[in-house]
Amino acid sequence: MIKTQANSNSSKSKGQVIFEYIVLAFCLCVIAIRTTVTESPDVQSADQPSRLIDIVHSLSISTVIILSLVIWFVYGFCSRRFLYRFSAIEIGLCLFIIAAVVAGFAASNKRTAITDFVTLVAPILMAVLLVQILDSKFKIKLLLAVIAALGTASAYQCTSQLFTGNKQLIEFYKENPDEVLAQQNITPNTIQHWQFEHRLRSKDVSGFFTTSNSAGSFALLASFAGLALFIEKFRNRKSNSFTPQLIICGLGVAVIIFGLAVTRSKGAIAASLIAAAMFAFYLLFSNWLKAHKKLILIACLLSALAGGWVVVRYGIAHRRRPGGNSMLVRWQYWHASAQMYADHPLKGLGPGNFAHAYFRYKHPSAMEEVSDPHNFLLSILTQYGPLGLVGFLAMILLPLSKALFPKPLLTSTNARRPEPNLRKLAIPFAIVISASLLFIRPILTPIKTGGHIDVTTGFMIYVVAMIYAIFILYVAPMLAFAFGLWIFTTNQDKNKDAGPGYTCAALFCAVCGLLIHNLIDFAIFEPGVSTTFWAIIACLIALHFHRKSRPQLVLKPALPIRILMVAAALLLTWACLNYALVPPAKSIAKIRRANRAISNGWILQADRLLTAAAEDDPLSPTASSLNAQLFLNHIRLTGRKYRDLLEAAEDNLLEAIKRDNAYFKNFEQLTQVYASLAEISTGQERARWLNEALDTAGKAINRYPGCARLRLERANIAQQLGKTDLALADYQKAIKIEDGYQQQFRQMYPKLEIFSRLGNEKYRFAKQKIKQLSKQPAP
Repeated sequence: MIKTQANSNSSKSKGQVIFEYIVLAFCLCVIAIRTTVTESPDVQSADQPSRLIDIVHSLSISTVIILSLVIWFVYGFCSRRFLYRFSAIEIGLCLFIIAAVVAGFAASNKRTAITDFVTLVAPILMAVLLVQILDSKFKIKLLLAVIAALGTASAYQCTSQLFTGNKQLIEFYKENPDEVLAQQNITPNTIQHWQFEHRLRSKDVSGFFTTSNSAGSFALLASFAGLALFIEKFRNRKSNSFTPQLIICGLGVAVIIFGLAVTRSKGAIAASLIAAAMFAFYLLFSNWLKAHKKLILIACLLSALAGGWVVVRYGIAHRRRPGGNSMLVRWQYWHASAQMYADHPLKGLGPGNFAHAYFRYKHPSAMEEVSDPHNFLLSILTQYGPLGLVGFLAMILLPLSKALFPKPLLTSTNARRPEPNLRKLAIPFAIVISASLLFIRPILTPIKTGGHIDVTTGFMIYVVAMIYAIFILYVAPMLAFAFGLWIFTTNQDKNKDAGPGYTCAALFCAVCGLLIHNLIDFAIFEPGVSTTFWAIIACLIALHFHRKSRPQLVLKPALPIRILMVAAALLLTWACLNYALVPPAKSIAKIRRANRAISNGWILQADRLLTAAAEDDPLSPTASSLNAQLFLNHIRLTGRKYRDLLEAAEDNLLEAIKRDNAYFKNFEQLTQVYASLAEISTGQERARWLNEALDTAGKAINRYPGCARLRLERANIAQQLGKTDLALADYQKAIKIEDGYQQQFRQMYPKLEIFSRLGNEKYRFAKQKIKQLSKQPAP
């Protein structure tokens, strides 16, 4: 039986109410963990094996989120009646999932496609779940208070990093540069090395996140969550005076804003100011806005289209966006993305496959290698195709349109349950969340120790240092969160609303601010920011339901329907574990063991572990690529080119290429293998290997045409084969690429000494070869 019902609170059994409180506590813990742990699930290859564990962490959390929604559905279907609120996310979500499946089959690296899709869709599914359980003002306020409190913890972390963390890292780098570079998997004396030092000198403040822009995006969301609670307190005050609780809450919002300023993210600060101006305009002219909201929406859309057209025209004319260096490189990202989309107009590249495909379209002068175009519209469009972009925008815009344009609502005929006291019931939630921060974070972000400890003189110093590190890294952020939660839940236990739509307006402006910022950034895809963003959208939808009790779907499923639902849930759980989580987790565990074996010099054991890791995850090229690197590194260390090791490296690289055909580095390493095999061969066999090397070098160049290093490698092979014209063309192209890069370097950093990407020695060598080959007569 199916019917609609206006109010759900009185329809839920006591068991359902308790169960949903447990689910809410779980969701709040997930938000807390994700915003206080640096997640980098976008590791693309074997270049950063030390960060592969981030994939397992992100997939584990994302899988648990998905399964929590599955459990909620099963529990609801097995109850007397199943209540469901349509959030308006579902329409776009269905389109997005279809696009992800189509793009996933077209993806070169299918493991990355699955990982990216799961980590991206999990926060969206959590938003759908939150809409179902945020059925009271208390729960909505609690969620906003948790986000604001996490904003205070983030502000503490950013401030600590600004005044102490960056200085300590710089001092540690000066004393142990090789160790720091090894931890970052950066080769010394490369452009990546220079960029690392440049970022270190600029004292980038990222807090718990990967970049300062992401930390700024989260601060933007948290500040508006705190602002909504502040307005609630302000309107609930008993007199016209400012109470101590109101002043403390205002100071809490000021702390979050200070944390935003500390990040020094120009994009996040500018977007926050735009969002604040929007909110101030609403406070001053709310009645006029309500009377003309459709006209204003049309004007905003036309302005956005006109602004986009102006930016594109300016970029085409000047080959950059108006602004500083960051706008120059962003235009290069966008131009490459446009070319990328032109080659994949329907299916897209595949989720998470932007990074490796970017090399094919990267401007030869561009300095940075990026995994995202720094524009969320282009990111979705290039990876998920136009259907994916439509679905993603629908998931955001349809709920926002419902918040802006509510339809006539049904009047509730059922009495609502009385609202609980927020401050009292916030205590157990605070204890659970604080415990998760105190005990789960150390597992996900352990303290790194190294070196030998002198038992007689160094043990006490080590103990004191560990206690200090534990307090600074784990205890202090938890205390900052707990204090923030106390600030934002004090005096929030009254039933009076903040006013007609004030909370909705604050959250709406927060969402708009984040979207504006992510037109020039990718923070919206970082798990911590993404989870918070979709939680705020869930609050907006829940507020829309709560204001006048919109009708919802009510089912009384028969026993066969319940059995089918349970079977479908079990099938989905099996698929999620079997395809998304277990294979990469097993493979990465073996890769980590192999890395430890390599550090101990146990090459054969590392080979066996990496071979097993490749078998555990048949979609991932990482283990095979690492195994090839193992053999090649052993050859470099010994200085002897063993044929059996080179052939083993060839087999592993061919397997890695089979699993990811878009990444140029596997082809580059395979070229080196064939060139080494040619060195230890003679006659026809040598010629055969050189031709294999030449052909493979061409494939590498096709995947990264703007790489001068690859041009030099192919020129050297072509010269050995007597193909002088090809060698000369590649030497000339390498010089042209390097000159273009140096010109852009001079433009971006006029006061700094130019760092050669190709290397001064190789640059001079290429110049000499051009002179030498230009004098030779054509064959």
